[in-house]
Amino acid sequence: MRLSKELKYNIVFALLIMVVSVTWGYSNDVIFNQPTEKWFKPAAFLLFTTMHIAFFSVYALNYLVFAPRFLKPNTILQYCLSFVFMVLCFAGIRFFLEEVLVYSLFDFHNYNLDRPNIVMIYLTDSAVYTIRPCLYSSLMFLFFRFNENKSKMHQIQLQHQDAQMAMLKSQISPHFLFNTLNGFYSDLYEDKPETADDILKLSNLLRYVTYDAKENYMPLDKEIAFIKDYLYFYKKRYEDEFYVDFEIKGSVGGQKIPALLLIHFIENLCKHGIINDASKPAKIEININQHSLEIKTENVINPSENYMDKGIGTKNIKKRLDLLFGDQYTLHSETINDIYYSQLKLPL
Repeated sequence: MRLSKELKYNIVFALLIMVVSVTWGYSNDVIFNQPTEKWFKPAAFLLFTTMHIAFFSVYALNYLVFAPRFLKPNTILQYCLSFVFMVLCFAGIRFFLEEVLVYSLFDFHNYNLDRPNIVMIYLTDSAVYTIRPCLYSSLMFLFFRFNENKSKMHQIQLQHQDAQMAMLKSQISPHFLFNTLNGFYSDLYEDKPETADDILKLSNLLRYVTYDAKENYMPLDKEIAFIKDYLYFYKKRYEDEFYVDFEIKGSVGGQKIPALLLIHFIENLCKHGIINDASKPAKIEININQHSLEIKTENVINPSENYMDKGIGTKNIKKRLDLLFGDQYTLHSETINDIYYSQLKLPL
C-alpha cells in the first residue's frame, strides 16, 4: 500500500521527534549512563516510551479530529474546549501506562500518589505536556492545508482558463469582432433601433465572456444579466415559441460567485430540453439569501438529445465546485417521468 505524501511527512516528523528526545535523554542522563545505576534503566526507558505513546496519541487525535473541525477563525472557542479534552486524554493514557502498567511490571510509580493535591498536580503536568503535541500537529496541519489551498487555487485558475478557451475557440480576433458589431450598432441605431439594441446585447454578452469573466469571481448581478441576455437570444431564435419561466427570489446585492458557473445549467436546459412546448414550460429558479445561493432547473427531456450529467461540461463543473467549495456545496440531479431536475446550492 502506497503512503500518501502527508502521512510520510508526519511519520518522518515523528521519527525526528523520537531521535531528538532520545538524544536529549542520553545527554542529560535521563535514560542512559545513570551514575548510580546500570548503563541502561529499563523503568526509566519504559516511562520515556509511555510518555511518547501519550504524545503521539494526542498528536494524532488533534491532527485527524480537532484541527480539521475547529482550527478555524470562527471556531477558536470550540478548539480551546477540545484542548481541555486532549489534556484529559493525555492524562488518562499516561496514568494507565505509568501508574498501572509500569507499576505492575517494575513496582515503580512515576508520581507519589499519596501526595496532597496529586490529581491537580497530575493534570497540570499533563496540560503542560499536551501543549507540544497540539502545537506540532496544528502547525503540520496548517502547513498542509496552506499547500493544499495553494494547489487548489492554481487548479481553479487552470479550470477557469480552460472554460474560457472552450467558449472562445470559435472566435477570431475579438477586437475586430467588437469593432464590427459596434459599427453595425451605429449604422442601425436610427433606422432600426430594435436591431441595434440586439447587436448591443450580443456585443455585451461576448464582451462579458471574453474579458469580464477572466476574473475567478464576478458580481452576481452581472452573472444574472449575462443569463438574461443569453435567454433573450434564445427567445429571439424561437420567436413566439419559447417557454421558459425564469424567476429570481431574494435580493441581488454585492454578492460574488464563480464566473460562468450558473450558465452551465441554463445552457443544458436550452440545448437539451424541450423549451417550445407551452403545456410543459421549462423552469429556472434562483434563490438568494444572506448566506447561500440556489439554482434549480426543470425541463422535459428532448428524446433526440443524449442528455444528462455524463458530459465533459458537467464533469468539469463538479471538479470546479470541489476545488472552490470542498464539501460546502450540494449538487443534485434526477429524472422523474421524463422530466429532468437539477439543483445546485453553494455558499456566498
